[in-house]
Amino acid sequence: MKISGVIWLQRIVDKLASKSDIIPADMTIEEASRFWDTHSVADYPSQVVQLEYTPKERLTFVAIVQDLLAKVEQRARENGVSVETLVNLWIQEKIAL
Repeated sequence: MKISGVIWLQRIVDKLASKSDIIPADMTIEEASRFWDTHSVADYPSQVVQLEYTPKERLTFVAIVQDLLAKVEQRARENGVSVETLVNLWIQEKIAL
């Protein structure tokens, strides 16, 4: 049993030693997504920064049926804005803020 424990620990040491301690800079969203799909923040303890964030405004999430969301996403792409921005603009226009 002690031998398997040593082998198991050695595998962990080897795995940690093979990882780079540097998170690649200037990644696109897609590159970052692929990177974090295969990595853990626990692998980069020296790179972890703790922060606190308090939104200036209260955010509320609203459910939108999938087919309607697809149309909103398409319109947002056509206008070069995020879905959130487009929906907020439409709501502001509708209630005349």
